Amino acid sequence: MVRAVALVLLHLLLLQGASLVSAESGRIVDLEFRGTFSAQAVHDQTAGRFRNNGVEPLPVRSAVHSYILRFETRDATNEGVIALAQLFVPEDPVDPGTVLGFAPGSNGLVDACAPSLRYVQGGGLDTYGAYGLAYAGQGMPTVVPNYIGFFDPDRLQPYFVADAEAHVMLDALRAASRVLSDLDAALTPTVAFIAGFSQGGHAVFATADRLDSYAPDVPLAGVLGFGPSGEVDVVMRAFPYVAPWILVAYADVYNGIIDPAALLQEPYASRLADDVQRLCIAEAQASYPGDPAALLAPDLAASLRAGTLADTHPQLHDLVQANQTAVYEHALPVIILQGVDDPIAPLADQHRFVLRLCAQGSPVRYPNYLRTRHETRYIGFEEALAWMRARTIGETPPSDCGTVPRD
Repeated sequence: MVRAVALVLLHLLLLQGASLVSAESGRIVDLEFRGTFSAQAVHDQTAGRFRNNGVEPLPVRSAVHSYILRFETRDATNEGVIALAQLFVPEDPVDPGTVLGFAPGSNGLVDACAPSLRYVQGGGLDTYGAYGLAYAGQGMPTVVPNYIGFFDPDRLQPYFVADAEAHVMLDALRAASRVLSDLDAALTPTVAFIAGFSQGGHAVFATADRLDSYAPDVPLAGVLGFGPSGEVDVVMRAFPYVAPWILVAYADVYNGIIDPAALLQEPYASRLADDVQRLCIAEAQASYPGDPAALLAPDLAASLRAGTLADTHPQLHDLVQANQTAVYEHALPVIILQGVDDPIAPLADQHRFVLRLCAQGSPVRYPNYLRTRHETRYIGFEEALAWMRARTIGETPPSDCGTVPRD
């Protein structure tokens, strides 16, 4: 059993020794113990979220210790930066030796939009923190990182930049694994999973692509996507509210190769710099039109619709291609939990993405949920948990690759 006193002692030791350790990816910079959620408190924090999505929550199996974890990682240019994560450790782990990293969906580009901002400032859990808490309440240690750029006033989030997303996910797993091992040798992860919702789906498939080159030491056993947005051009077409963020992030990371304002219509082009600093995801959906033809420059909107970006916007096309996912044959087991009526990761586009994973050798479990839109985290929670546990005991990964529509 992990005791709260052990967490406090570890926090003190890390604070004393952080400046003495040479910089390295996944190095723990600071660990702040935030308290313990009793099993009843875990239920109270999570049950309503399941029921709001039409699902009864599983009985909570463990109290959970919560911390804020700061760790070193690398940005898209390989520069060392500090990232922040929420870490949830079950008091009575059902899955010792396992760690789950969960990647959040789209929030925004600036600190005010950071997923865990309220919790870091002493408030309640955000939607992603509560979701990580739910897995830990089932006995599985879970780390929920914020993307690079959050809690750093000098940086924007490198939104949909595959290298940056992969680095922070892999280094969050490295840092969390070190914490778990220091708490109790029995908790030392020998199996890791990565899961993500929406943008987080892009992040975890980018992570799988870069596992061998960036972190071959991470024992990754599977990838989970909840309505994952694995393809950048599909996101821009299907969910144009975030297209300005993608354009700004790519201009920022890739030294102005593109001019974001030139790719938007007025009045959105003129106010772009201000919008980036003030709009988080809810405000973006209230401020921008949902029709890409009303937001994006006409030739860009038409090109995204026709699939001709390479011909009409070759520089943007190159950036999009550099940040696509499912481009390497890692052959990791995958589960994609997909709503049939998802407007953000449309079903036909997801079929094509799954088939690409299948062609690269991944066994892909692909449950499709009827009368379900983008949010599959809760309806798919029990299936995702069972899928991970089957991987940890060595069961053959199931595959739906032979039944995915090919139209």
